[in-house]
Amino acid sequence: MSILRSKLVQAVVVVVGMYLVFRFGIQPPAPWSVVKLYMAVVLLAVFVYVSSDSDSWRAFLSPIQSTLVDEGRRPIRNVLLVLLPILVGVYTYTQAAQRTGEPVELRVVHPAPPASITFRGKTIDIQGLDNPLREDTANYEKDVAEGAAIYIKNCVFCHGDDLDGGGHFAHAFNPPPADFTDPGTIAMLQEGFLFWRIAKGGADLPKESTPWNSVMPAWEDRLSEEEIWKVIMYLYDATGYQPRRWETHASVPVPSRPETQGFLSLIFSRGVGALSRQGLAEAQEAGDVPRGKAVYEKKCALCHGTEGKGDGPGAVHLDPKPRDFTRGFYKIRTTGSGQLPTDADLVRVITEGMPGSSMPSWRHLPEGDRRALVAYLKTFSPRFRTEPPGQAIDVGRNVPATEESIEKGRKLYQLMECFTCHGQAGRADGESAPTLKDDWGNPVRPANLTKAWTFRGGTTPRDIVVRLQTGLAGTPMPSYEGAVEIEDFWHLANYVRSLSPAGPGYATLVAARPVSGEIPLAPDDAFWSKVPRANFPLAGQVVIDPRNFNPSIDMIGVRAVYSETEIAFQLTWDDPTFSKPDPEGKSFSDQAALQFPARLSEGTERPYVLMGDSASPVYLLRWRADSGVTEANVAGMGRLTLRTGDQRQAKGKVVFKDGQYRLVIKRPRATGEPHDPKFPIGRFLSVAFMAWDGGAGEQESQMAFSSWYYVLLESPPSRTRWIYPPLAAVGVLGLELWGIRWARRRARR
Repeated sequence: MSILRSKLVQAVVVVVGMYLVFRFGIQPPAPWSVVKLYMAVVLLAVFVYVSSDSDSWRAFLSPIQSTLVDEGRRPIRNVLLVLLPILVGVYTYTQAAQRTGEPVELRVVHPAPPASITFRGKTIDIQGLDNPLREDTANYEKDVAEGAAIYIKNCVFCHGDDLDGGGHFAHAFNPPPADFTDPGTIAMLQEGFLFWRIAKGGADLPKESTPWNSVMPAWEDRLSEEEIWKVIMYLYDATGYQPRRWETHASVPVPSRPETQGFLSLIFSRGVGALSRQGLAEAQEAGDVPRGKAVYEKKCALCHGTEGKGDGPGAVHLDPKPRDFTRGFYKIRTTGSGQLPTDADLVRVITEGMPGSSMPSWRHLPEGDRRALVAYLKTFSPRFRTEPPGQAIDVGRNVPATEESIEKGRKLYQLMECFTCHGQAGRADGESAPTLKDDWGNPVRPANLTKAWTFRGGTTPRDIVVRLQTGLAGTPMPSYEGAVEIEDFWHLANYVRSLSPAGPGYATLVAARPVSGEIPLAPDDAFWSKVPRANFPLAGQVVIDPRNFNPSIDMIGVRAVYSETEIAFQLTWDDPTFSKPDPEGKSFSDQAALQFPARLSEGTERPYVLMGDSASPVYLLRWRADSGVTEANVAGMGRLTLRTGDQRQAKGKVVFKDGQYRLVIKRPRATGEPHDPKFPIGRFLSVAFMAWDGGAGEQESQMAFSSWYYVLLESPPSRTRWIYPPLAAVGVLGLELWGIRWARRRARR
């Protein structure tokens, strides 16, 4: 094409193409400062290319000159005269306007281990330390199996079923949990190093290796020396790596194993990694039960049990409980109530996982492994030998989510009494919610319809229509097939979907805006609806007793403003009940808290997120349903000193409605109290969040908590953001007019 031979077009294509690559084609995304540096290099290279000789330079300038001079191109010239100044003005405004972004945190990935550590009063030399259990080859299989059970009861919540750092709490932590399947982690390390990191966690790092700011706890208080070594055995066995040896510092991708291997060891050694390497043709074979058995025992048995009864070693801590495959009842399917699912239904659940539960997505497994797994799952229940799969239900024709459809769905929601379980606003706070149980007698929580990303079985209106017609087998959610017309299911699904945003939109920074005058204390004041909200994920505390493996509160929304003298936070979170302590001890007080380091630090190092320690205490700003707002200095879990009298300067007010709390807490920006945080303008300050659902039995350490995040008191907007853009636009317009005049003079010569 002749147009592509133009030097100007070639230059534009290269510049735009490289910008798209640098901005959107690099994973993880490059910082904007790096993108600008790369683009400067690209522009310089393009300039060198188009000016390499006089002919090339004239060819590059020719279309520019003709645009500036030719009368036939006056429309293009006029558009550019208007468009370029506007674009430059907008860009100048974006650069002059205040922008917030949390500071970059750098850390040592593999810090140098100490020469020795103290473990429960015993001195252990780390340098040259090898796993003593590896010498006992006769018990290798047993040690790995016990290590797997310890892992699934303690580590899976963060590091995941597949050891890839993708546990169902992982999204709540920054930095994220380690991915043990990454060849840059345990494959690079000695077992003694892992023992040190597991035993001591992030708090024991040498100063030269900080900041760390990880939620990784010290497990020496919960796990014995032998248990830690067994977990390490399991990590290497399950990932297929061999630990580096102190004498060689060599890493081998496939572990050496003892000669005496039982069946469990054979599973771990040949497991999914080996199975996944088989050809595509074999991967599409149906009914490969032996292959499915190997996949199941490697990936599923720790939760669902070796016999498929939902009684694996990890089941005791999970809610909802793992599925009992021997009953043949499956929640997510496209077949009618009481009918067996199709193979496609089971493959989909394995592939997508069960959002909002501990069941992960196994999408990364080859299709052949997943289909073989389905074949093996069907062997657990005699129903699959005597009954055919059910027929897919008729979902009818898609009904667009118009205002009229949503309103019809709202009326159906009331008519069908969905609020009895799901609540009037859909926040799982209906009257029946506390009494719901599944067919096995386990308590069941109804879905929170305002959090579609936790829907099991899909988030689209079509997925919801299927759930309404099929029900959720084994749970109180019935099938409504035949109760209303199919089109009405679509209206109801459109209404349900309208209750939730597309996603949680998690943030890492609370930007506190400056305001003048008195900050409203009432949470339902219209003032707060105009303040942007930042959402933060919460995870259960699973280290210190009592532990919280299934927190009721998984997200908290935060708004913040400040005045010359005060700072105020509005916290929003869902809770199905307003709870205070009762005499029988069945419920406790609902609570929420903000946590700040007690002292400002010059760098990015912060106290341990679970209420700090004696060396790095924290300040807790907490609200309780039974006593209101309290302030405390904390030097570790359970080491709390409440402030009394004049030391208490914070105040708050709460509103509870339709399963949701809205709480406003405000306090002076600076006080004369020691160990009291200050809130200067323009500085990134650390903040973390905690919440307790007293109605679910949560109290003390049995809470939901977040990682450390940042709060920034934004500087008052500068007037320069209104001055520079018009000046830049006028300057560009002037350059354009000068360029046109220069080009015309040159053309007349």
